[in-house]
Amino acid sequence: MMHIPRLAALACLAPLALLLATGWVPAPQEDGIAVTGQVTNGTSGGSIPADMSVVLHVFSGTEETGAYTVTVAADGSFRFDNLALEVGQTVIARVVYWQVAYLSDPHTVETGEQTLFLPVTVYEITEDTSALVVTQAHIFVSRAGDHLQVGEYHLLSNTGDRTCVGVEFPGTGRRTTLSFRLPDGAEGLRFEGPGLGERYVDRARGFADTRPVPPGTGTVEVLFSYDFPDRERVHVERILDVPVTSVVLVMPEGDIVVEGGGLVPAGRLDTDMVPSLSYTAGPLAAGEALTFTLVAGQGSLPAAPGGAASVRNTAAEMVLGWVVLAAGLVTSYLVLRSPVPGVPPAPARPLVDSIVALDARFEAGELAEMAYHQQRASLKAQLRSLLAIDS
Repeated sequence: MMHIPRLAALACLAPLALLLATGWVPAPQEDGIAVTGQVTNGTSGGSIPADMSVVLHVFSGTEETGAYTVTVAADGSFRFDNLALEVGQTVIARVVYWQVAYLSDPHTVETGEQTLFLPVTVYEITEDTSALVVTQAHIFVSRAGDHLQVGEYHLLSNTGDRTCVGVEFPGTGRRTTLSFRLPDGAEGLRFEGPGLGERYVDRARGFADTRPVPPGTGTVEVLFSYDFPDRERVHVERILDVPVTSVVLVMPEGDIVVEGGGLVPAGRLDTDMVPSLSYTAGPLAAGEALTFTLVAGQGSLPAAPGGAASVRNTAAEMVLGWVVLAAGLVTSYLVLRSPVPGVPPAPARPLVDSIVALDARFEAGELAEMAYHQQRASLKAQLRSLLAIDS
């Protein structure tokens, strides 16, 4: 007859024997953070591959300090459990579909958070560029020593429901989406970030962009600059092979006059930066030329239609906030790296300096591309908020 104490001992050993037989799995720590998400295909009729991987990137400031990978479930959901994330760290989920990378919005961990949700939308691809449009084009003109410097900032949108990957550019083996032809006489092409042979491919009198354009407004930015030898008159013609919703030309008020029937005076920019004049144009159809002439002389604001001191039109008001933002972003070309006097407003200067320093680190190879884009997006959002203009 078995004694009761022996039965009790065997009962205690039974769970241990079961664990040894099945393999021991530690229970999740209660203080870990779970990151969940959902991958959705934004193209009508699109699906999610069963073997799609999701990579979670963790950043402390601009340094990537962790990366984790899981496979999506059948319904496109994913989950990372028991992550030792710290307050202030930023996480981004990334997936690659048809060789195009898609990111979630960055999320910065806050005190007390235990579960984070990071949705990611992917799209089918197309070579067709007919859904592309330049939502906003900004042209900045300044004098730099013995030449004129022109910076261009283009915000590219995709009105379709497929990511445009473009067509293969002859002789490169790479696909391009949008081509830019420089004005006659332009020289010294420069880029913000990766340039020719990296993001862009060289073409006769210009370049083409290889970056895919996902659906949405302002999903791709193009920023570059070039010079004109200083002479009395400089004729500029800008033509893009996609529609352009609006164009803003900005230049310091001083020794340059702009002439061109397609440009409408839009007043002086009311900021603490170097006093500037602005002009607007558009919309422009695909292939429609915008032409203007830069003339050496005392620049003054042309009279606004109807005798008003400044123009209040929808196009001008829509882009003023972006003008100031873009002006801050291209100060590395038009202000900070040129002898033209004037600096951004004092509260904005640290952010502009941070953007310039970040760009320099990235160009020097000191910063991973993922960390660069994440930090730059955060700085731009702060700058946009700081320099917002009430219309």
